[in-house]
Amino acid sequence: MPQSKQTGFADLRVGLLVLLALAILIFVIFAVSGDIKFPGLGKTTIVKTDMANVDGLRKGAEVRLMGKKVGSVKEINFNSQIPPNANAQNNIEIVMEIDGRLDGRPAIERIRSDSQAVLKSAGVLGDNVIDITPGTLGGQQIRAGDRINSVAQKSVGDIINAAQTAVGNLNTISEDIKAMTGSLRAGKGTMGRFLNDEAFYVDLDKTVRQAENLMVAIKDGNGTISRLINDPQLYDQVSDTVLQLRRIGDQVNDQIANNKGTIGKLLKDDALYNKANSLIARLDQTSTRLDNAIAKVERGEGNLGKLLNDEKLYADTRATVEKLRVIADRLERGEGTAGLLLKDDKLYNNVNTLSVELTKLLYDFRQNPKKYLSVKVTIF
Repeated sequence: MPQSKQTGFADLRVGLLVLLALAILIFVIFAVSGDIKFPGLGKTTIVKTDMANVDGLRKGAEVRLMGKKVGSVKEINFNSQIPPNANAQNNIEIVMEIDGRLDGRPAIERIRSDSQAVLKSAGVLGDNVIDITPGTLGGQQIRAGDRINSVAQKSVGDIINAAQTAVGNLNTISEDIKAMTGSLRAGKGTMGRFLNDEAFYVDLDKTVRQAENLMVAIKDGNGTISRLINDPQLYDQVSDTVLQLRRIGDQVNDQIANNKGTIGKLLKDDALYNKANSLIARLDQTSTRLDNAIAKVERGEGNLGKLLNDEKLYADTRATVEKLRVIADRLERGEGTAGLLLKDDKLYNNVNTLSVELTKLLYDFRQNPKKYLSVKVTIF
């Protein structure tokens, strides 16, 4: 009987040792995970951030720096002030404990005033965590109680809503495609007729056959196009023409390079260039003078300007023309002496007869001038 009691006490001690070992193991696990803090064993810094929503973030969630755990969420509090709008970024205040170390130094040294807190998911179905971006030398060292700026991120709900919108759009596109294929099957529209019209198929087949016959005819050497393609003599003539053009081009290049021939002199002769330049300058001067002369005429200066712009001269000229027209009309009607000279046949005959008699008198005078020049002197 004493031996049985001794055996039971030994079993009890073994059980107690196992329980103690399990307790120590659980304690170590919680300590490593950060759920249990050891006062005085590490420096803890409290920092805060504001977000529009926490989207399932819970107390005790991890706080990470560049993806590595450096603390945990201590408190999640609603802001005491009612936000001005639904998109306000300071609806919820998140209090974080930073106690981790990076490369043997406190992680808080890497968190600066230009760091940003981002709400992220630890996985597709994992818990949400706070991920803090590292600061730069341009920011100030953050201190206990300071606030870190936050960045709004799309939540799972927003992603689901966007996916639902995309699915709705896909459904609409699917309906449009279904309606389009229905129209094609029914032979509606240009493409529907293209796919369902037998006449169009027959015409297309006929066009293809004609094209084939044309290609065969060209290949067999019938027609002008076939001769152009298959005649070796024409090819030789074209080749000779190209060679001649090449020779001419070489000669032109040689004349230009060596200042020979007409083309070379036209391109290289400075005297010709100077003459051309002088001619252009003279033409420019002549153009300027013409512009000045035209401007003077438009202003009414000079005789030509007065002729074109003087209203009095225009009126006098018109009156003179009118008088000349009246005189011409009177001459045409045979009025006045000049009119009679032009229209009266009797006066014309008399003048003609007088002219004949004068001619005879002059002839007789030349033949016998004494007959007309005798002088008789009488003395009293």
